[in-house]
Order: sequence, then structure tokens, then C-alpha cells
Amino acid sequence: MANIKNNTLNKKLFFFSLPMIGSLLTQQLYNVADMIIVGQFIGAEELAAVGNAGTVLLLFIVISGGIELAVEIIFSRYIGKNEQEKLAKGTTALIVFGAVLGIFLAVVGFFLLPVLFDLMNVPKRLLELTNTYCFIYLVGVPFIYVYDISRAMITSLGDAKKSFYLILSSSLLNVLFNLLFILGFHLGIAGAALGTILAQGIIMCVSLLLLYKKSLANPYFRLTVSIDPIQLKEISTIAVPSIFQQFVVTLSSVFLQSFVNRFGNEVIIGFIAVTKVLTISRIVISGFAQTLSIFSAQLFAGKKYSELNQTYRFLTKVSLIYAVLVSLIFFLFSEQLCNFFFDSQQYPDGFHFFNTYLLFSIGTLFLTVFKFMNESILRSALKMRAYLLCNIGDLLIKVSSTYLLLQVVSSNAFWLGEAIGRLLAVGLSIYFLLLIKRTIKQAVIENTLP
Repeated sequence: MANIKNNTLNKKLFFFSLPMIGSLLTQQLYNVADMIIVGQFIGAEELAAVGNAGTVLLLFIVISGGIELAVEIIFSRYIGKNEQEKLAKGTTALIVFGAVLGIFLAVVGFFLLPVLFDLMNVPKRLLELTNTYCFIYLVGVPFIYVYDISRAMITSLGDAKKSFYLILSSSLLNVLFNLLFILGFHLGIAGAALGTILAQGIIMCVSLLLLYKKSLANPYFRLTVSIDPIQLKEISTIAVPSIFQQFVVTLSSVFLQSFVNRFGNEVIIGFIAVTKVLTISRIVISGFAQTLSIFSAQLFAGKKYSELNQTYRFLTKVSLIYAVLVSLIFFLFSEQLCNFFFDSQQYPDGFHFFNTYLLFSIGTLFLTVFKFMNESILRSALKMRAYLLCNIGDLLIKVSSTYLLLQVVSSNAFWLGEAIGRLLAVGLSIYFLLLIKRTIKQAVIENTLP
């Protein structure tokens, strides 16, 4: 009976993960589509500009990711405890909050762009192109906030498939609009940014409509904004550390991009391309980790520790199998992956950087499996200080190691610094998981005492 129960849980986890992975993959392809289209149909210089612009823009949308993560975890806990009233109140309040915050950050962004470009050492020949893309994209930041929050709510309510369809539709519209504005209307890099925000705006409206229809099933739902201080505190417990963590991630990207910009155009495009390939390669692991966050939040709330252990083991094992398959792809198809972004023959130095970084990142990929899984447990257990320490430690070591190693191993410092930081994060996360396990064992013993 135990084996049947475990197999049923494993099957449930796997199939729940698929639309989650599909959503994350499609979302990432959405972000990469601009770069592929720009690199293939406009030029390498424009690709470098979009890459720099993307790093800057992350600073203004990073808060959205933290709120989205908090919504998924906290709303999942509400569902685990059947707290329907909190679900209803949180829905309208967070949507309005996201819209206001998005508008505020977009306005701030317009004034900060010159300062950020200077901090990143953006080459002068790329400044005008980078500024054009950023300025247009910032107009769509409020769309991103409302869309991300509403989609996270839909996912938490158990409809991961609709969340996937939203991202898929958004990505397809993004590609179509980009091709239309770049190839049809010849708007260049401005067309790439315009196509992106137009796609976001349309899908935001669809997402809100779907969320409204699902919320009607909740007897407490009203189209009024009701702020619950206790609920805000619960959400901020997850959101604030996550936002801070993601902000540090983005800030580290700004510093790394500034280091890369010193090496010239070929290394810039090589770095942009390889980081996108690596990000996409980690999507499946992120999807399994996100599934672990959602399920473990409910299991922690219900004190179902046996199922929690089974969930962690299964999702980690599947992720490791996936990492092996991805490693083979990196070895066999490195040049083909590079050619999605730019011609490896035309830019040999760019390809050399791309290939070296990609192959030496294989070891880091396996470390990433344990980092993502362990941190999912830390978040779901609301051990946000431990989660934050793992992430901040990773990033600080990564940036500082890269900076110090640049003088010794030149451009190889980028992949080596990342590996060192990731190794530290895995070690810390294992330590904190052992502390949680000890606490759970003690609680179980106390509950079984007469």
C-alpha cells in the first residue's frame, strides 16, 4: 500500500509540474524572443544593446517576482487551511497594489536610466539603442506587475494549465508583434520593445478576466479593496526577503554586465547568449522547485512530514536526471545553440567565450538542482532568513570572486566565479535543511508522548 501511495504522489507531482515547467519555459522564451529576433534580423550591435537594456529593466520588475512568489506560497497555505475569506480579500487588494507599484516604478525608471547606464559602463555606441528600448519597455511595467500577480493567484488556485496557456499566448503574441514591427514596419529595436509591451497588455486583461471568473466561486469575494494588516504581514514575510534577494540578483547582474562590457562587443554578445541558454536550461529545474514550494507549503501547514520527504526526494531525483540530459546537449550542440543568437563563424571570439562558459557550467548545473530544491523547502517552511543568507552569500561570492579572478584568468572568471558562489549556497542550504529536519523530529516526538 505504501508503494502505491508513493507512486500516486509521484505521478501527481510530475503532472502538476508539467504545466508549471511549460509556463516558466514559455515565459523565458518570451524574454529571449526579442534577442533572437534582434540578433538574426537587425544585428549584433543591437543584440548587445537589448542585452544591456534587459539587465537594467530587471531592476524595475524584480519586485513583481517577489510578490508573485509570496502569493503562490501564502495562497497555497490558505488553501491548505481552507481560509477562503483571506483568499478573497487578498485577491483584489494585491491586484490594485501591483498596479500602483508598477506605475510608480516606471516613473522612477525614466529618471534613473542615465545613472544606470553609466554604472554599467554601457559603450557609447550602444547608449542610444539601449535607451530607446528601455524607455518604451518601462511604459509596460504596470502591465507586468498586474499580470504576474494575477497569474500567480490562478496557479495557487490549482489551475496551472491556464497559467501556462496565458504565458504561451503572451509569448506567441510577443513573437508575432516583434516580427511585424521589425520586419513589417521596420521599426528596429523600438519595434522589439513595442511588441513586447503590447503583448503584455493584452494578456494582462485576459488574466484578470480569468481570475475574476475563478474568484466568483468564493462566497467571500467582492470587487472592493479591503486591506488586512495581518494578511499583509503574512505576505510580506515571504515577499520582502524574496524581493531583496531578487534585487541583489539583479544588482549582481548589473555589476557582471559592467565587467563584461570592458571586453568589447564579441564578449558582450557571447555573454548575453550563454546566460540566456543557461537560464533556459534551468527552467525545468525551476519548475520542479516551484512545484516543491507549492506542495511543501501545504504539507508543512498540514504537518504531513512523510509526504514532504517523499516530495523532496522525487523532485530532486527527476531534476538530476534532467541535468544529465542537458549536459549531453551542451557537449554535442554548443555551436548550434550559439547560432540562435549570432553567427559563430562571423564572431569567433564571441563563440569561443560562449562555448567555454557553457561547457564549464555543466558542474554548476548539478549544484543548481540542490540549491533550488533546498531553497524551496526553506521558503515553504518560512525560514526566510536562511533562504536569504543562502542567496545573498551565493551572489556576493559570485561577484567578488569574478572581480578578483578577472586579473588572473581573464574572461574565464565569469563561469568560475559562478561555480564558487553556487557551491557555497548549496553547502549553506544543506546545513539549514538539517536544522529543519531536527526541529520536525523533535515536534513529532513531543506529539507522540503520552
